[in-house]
Amino acid sequence: MAKELTEVFPGIFRLDLQSGSKGVAQINIFIIPGKDRKKDRSLMIDAGFYDKKCLEDLEWAMEELKIAFDRLDLFLTHKHYDHCGLACVLEERGTRIFMDPAEERHHYDCLHYNSHLHDDQEQVLKYVGITPKRTPKLWELFTAAVEKDLLHELNISRFHYAPIEPGQIFCYGDNKLEAVPLPGHTFGQMGLVERKRKLFFIADQVIRNIVPIVGTSFKDEHLLTGYFKSLEMVKTDFGDYRLFPAHDTVLEGGLIQTTIDKIAFAYLEKIQIIEQLVRHERQPMTVVQIAMLAYGVQGIPKDQAQLMFLKMVTSKTFSCLEYLRDQDFVFRTEEDGVLYWEAE
Repeated sequence: MAKELTEVFPGIFRLDLQSGSKGVAQINIFIIPGKDRKKDRSLMIDAGFYDKKCLEDLEWAMEELKIAFDRLDLFLTHKHYDHCGLACVLEERGTRIFMDPAEERHHYDCLHYNSHLHDDQEQVLKYVGITPKRTPKLWELFTAAVEKDLLHELNISRFHYAPIEPGQIFCYGDNKLEAVPLPGHTFGQMGLVERKRKLFFIADQVIRNIVPIVGTSFKDEHLLTGYFKSLEMVKTDFGDYRLFPAHDTVLEGGLIQTTIDKIAFAYLEKIQIIEQLVRHERQPMTVVQIAMLAYGVQGIPKDQAQLMFLKMVTSKTFSCLEYLRDQDFVFRTEEDGVLYWEAE
């Protein structure tokens, strides 16, 4: 595929990066050059996949824009493999990196595997009801995925970064960008707002043709509750802005409200299904039991793709259950590290 570098707004460029990943395979990287590219620093929003082709395309874009890596600042919206895969490489070349330290709270939905970040794996699996005694085959599949590093393409290599705080200002070219918290997709996701030009780099919070995953496997994260509040904030405060998501196309005008409403409806529909399942069973159930019913998962995963799907829907179901608990529709008990859910 041909390299694609587009000026999406005066002085702001989008690089379309493609990957051979079996999961997410495309991301929009935004680059804002400094006024004097030899003296001033430039900004890149997110860094793409840890992939040879992506690195080559990134190097090409930097050459086209005449930006040196050691004069570049990298703003990581959140710590997912498609957004910060190349961060470690850029750091080695002198790039300064910025990220919200809340992204270190938990690694992704905690069923995602980073080879150096799985000390809490046993507890996380117990939370969702996957244990050696209850579900030995599932336990074996998930623990083997860690031990054998089967999901290595999703790993995130270590990198150093300066912490971001809400309201922090970043100035590049003619842009004064303000860091804005976007909780939900992850605990510490951040976007960048240019208020004078009415631009919002919104990461994975609002995407036209995708319902962003709001997933966790830890108690009391309140991610979905925070996500709904964030979506309402975007619709109310930034409805007349131009939104630049990390995937798919630019959002503006009525498309912003339509897209947000579709995302909210998709979650509310699934929440209703999950609540009905819990009420219908009339007995305590684990997260993984509810997830398999809610998403039609039948039997033990037979390959890596099915394992990834179960991982994803389990974490989404956990978030939906936590939201229902926040609204007092279900309650949660814990026994030997396993969480059980019942209707009120």
